[in-house]
Amino acid sequence: MPEKMIQSERQEPERKLSLFDATMIVSGAIIGAGIFINPAESARFLQNSGQLLFVWILAGVIAFLGGLCFAELGSLFVHSGGQYLYLKVAFTPWLGFLFGWTLFTTIQSGAIAAVAVTCARFLRSLLAFPEKATIFMAAIIIWFLSVVNFFGIRPGSLVQNVFTALKLLALFFLIFLGIYNSLFSSSGYVSFGPLFPERINFSFLSALGLALMPALFSYGGWQNLNFVAGEVINPRRLLPLAIILGVSIVVAVYVLTNWFYLTSLPFDKLCSSNQVAADAVEALLGQKYSRLISLAIVISTFGITNVFILTGPRVYQAMAREGAFLPLAARLHPRFQTPHLSIFLQSAWASLLLFSNTYSQLLQYVTFGDWIFFGLTALALIKLRKKLPAQTGVYRVWGFPWVPLIFAFISFAVVINVFIFSPLKSLMGTAIILSGLPLFWLSRKRVQEEVRNGGQANSLSGMG
Repeated sequence: MPEKMIQSERQEPERKLSLFDATMIVSGAIIGAGIFINPAESARFLQNSGQLLFVWILAGVIAFLGGLCFAELGSLFVHSGGQYLYLKVAFTPWLGFLFGWTLFTTIQSGAIAAVAVTCARFLRSLLAFPEKATIFMAAIIIWFLSVVNFFGIRPGSLVQNVFTALKLLALFFLIFLGIYNSLFSSSGYVSFGPLFPERINFSFLSALGLALMPALFSYGGWQNLNFVAGEVINPRRLLPLAIILGVSIVVAVYVLTNWFYLTSLPFDKLCSSNQVAADAVEALLGQKYSRLISLAIVISTFGITNVFILTGPRVYQAMAREGAFLPLAARLHPRFQTPHLSIFLQSAWASLLLFSNTYSQLLQYVTFGDWIFFGLTALALIKLRKKLPAQTGVYRVWGFPWVPLIFAFISFAVVINVFIFSPLKSLMGTAIILSGLPLFWLSRKRVQEEVRNGGQANSLSGMG
C-alpha cells in the first residue's frame, strides 16, 4: 500500500462542491464548441443519417465506460490530483509526472488558449470589434476567469453552474426545435438508410473510425472533476454519482442535438456544412436567428474555459507538494484556500501560447495524448484493485474488469488511428510528452538531496 502523506503537512482546502456543483463541472467540461460543429465532421465519412446517430451513440457509450472507470478512481483517491495520482501509485512516479507535465504544457493550457480564442471570435461576430483585438479579448477572458477562480472554489463553481446551465438550455432549445419539426412539419429530412453495408470491410470500418474521432473528442472532459476531488463534499458517494449523472446528461443531449440537425438539413448539406448548428437553425427559423448559435457558442466556450482554469491547477498543486513541480505552486492562498499561484502560472503559460500563436499546433500534436493517458488510467484501475486492500464505501465499477479493459482497448485504438493518419504530428506529440522525463529526474534528484539534508519529502497517495 502506498505510504500516506503526513497529515500535518497536507494542504487541503475545505470541501465545498455539492453534487450539483460537481455534476455541472462534469457536464461543463465536456460541452464545448464541438457539438455545434463536429457532427458535420463525422458525417463526411458516413453515408446516411442512421450511421451518424449510431456513431454519436457509440461515442457516448465509450465516454460512459470511461466515466465509470474515473468514478471508481475518484471514490478511491479522495484528494485532488486526478490521473497524476492514479498513474503514480499504480505504475511509477515518472508516468504520473508525464501526465502532469503534458497537462500543463499542452493539454490544459493549450485548450484554454484555443477555447478562449474560439469564444472571442464568436463574440466578435456579435459585438463587431476589430479582428486584431481577438487575441487580446481571448487574453481578457482567460485572466478574468483566473481572477474569479483566485477568489475561491465557490465563485469559480458559481460561474460554472450558471454557464453550464445556459449552454444546456441552448441545446435544449435545439432539441425542442428538432422534436417540433419531427412532429408538426413535413420538411424533416431524416432518412436512416442501412446502418451497415451488406459487406463490412476494412474501408467501412476505417470510415467509421474516422467519423468516431470528432465525436469522441466532443465527449472528452469528464476527468476534470477528478482533478478537484479534494474539494468535493463526501467524495466517495458524490463524485461517482456526479460523473455518472454528468456524462449521462451530455450523452442524451448530444444524441438529441444530432437528431435536430438531421431533421433540419438534408444529409448531403449537413456533410458540407462548416457551422452545422447555425445552418440548421437558419433552415428552420431564418438567417437572423442563426446568430443565436454564435451566442450559444460564446456561452459554451466561456464556460469550458472556466472549468479548465478551475480544475488544472489542483493537479499542479498536488505535484508541487511532492517536489514534482515548481515549489511555489503548492501554496494555498491563506484566505481563499485556492492554489492561486498555480492558477496564475497556468494562465500565464496559456497567454504565452495565445500570443505566440503556437497553441493550435501543440494541440494538434498532443490531442491524442489525452487518449494515451485515458487508456493507461483504465489499466491503472485494474492494477490498483489488486495492489490496494478493499475499502468500505468505495464505488465499484460495473462489469469489472471488462469495462476498464474495453475502454483501454478503445483508447489505444484511437491513439493508433491518429498515428496512422498523422504520423509526423503524432511523433512530434510523443516527443513533447517524453520531453518531461529529464525534468522528472532533475526534480527527483532535488527531492532526494533534500531528504539527505534532513528535509522531508512528501509522498502523496491520495488515499482517504
